[in-house]
Amino acid sequence: MLTVVASGKAAPGVTTSVWALALCWPRPLLVADCDPAGGDMAPGLLAGRVSLDRGLLSWSTAARRGLTATATATLLSEHAVQVPERPQVSLIPGFATATQGTSFTPETWERLAVALEQFAAAVGWDVLVDAGRLVTDRGCWPVLRAADRVLLAVRPSVRSVHAAHDAVQRLRQELGDLEKAAALVVGDGPYAAGEVARALELPLAGVLPYDRTAAEILSDGALASPKTLRRAALMRAASSLAGKLGDSSGASSVVEAVAG
Repeated sequence: MLTVVASGKAAPGVTTSVWALALCWPRPLLVADCDPAGGDMAPGLLAGRVSLDRGLLSWSTAARRGLTATATATLLSEHAVQVPERPQVSLIPGFATATQGTSFTPETWERLAVALEQFAAAVGWDVLVDAGRLVTDRGCWPVLRAADRVLLAVRPSVRSVHAAHDAVQRLRQELGDLEKAAALVVGDGPYAAGEVARALELPLAGVLPYDRTAAEILSDGALASPKTLRRAALMRAASSLAGKLGDSSGASSVVEAVAG
């Protein structure tokens, strides 16, 4: 199962949401930081704790032309780092800067999309991708097209919903339809999660609360005890949602579930 989390330009917390889901995922998981504007996953939670000499760039160098799709998929595990808190979760660090992101050509993104698909099928792990903000026609669109489901993170505010509308149109244009897309409502606001999903004409995948303490740990590398993170409201909600998303019985369709 290949799941992609993305957003519009209002930046509603994709990286925090992906980390929260990843740490609660019920099955072995490969997380890929594919934000073309520069990845924040490794510099956040894993800051100073893992080597950053592996990741998308080292994989793309190794996955040269001529290799089979199976071979490029096998290379993914060699260019990932293990998450200390969760041995069954591995991360492929992303780009350090937006300039590095532009080094990936459409062909490279296509090769990565195929490799992630092959990896999920051959190894039996799930794959979770942070795609960042969908604000241009360039970037990891091949990965989104290859995904089994796309979760569009959005805050329940006018500004965020407005930005999400543009992202929805881009998704429709790139994917052909919105059959595998769903809304992931993050935080509190003046509108209910169901209202937000209906405004975007998407099913509701789930709800994650705003949790400043957990967000600082996951996205900014703030020091805290494991117990503090486990007890956080965000992690409790993410555990419920990740359990539903990771349920293989829901692999054929987008799961509609409200967590938290």
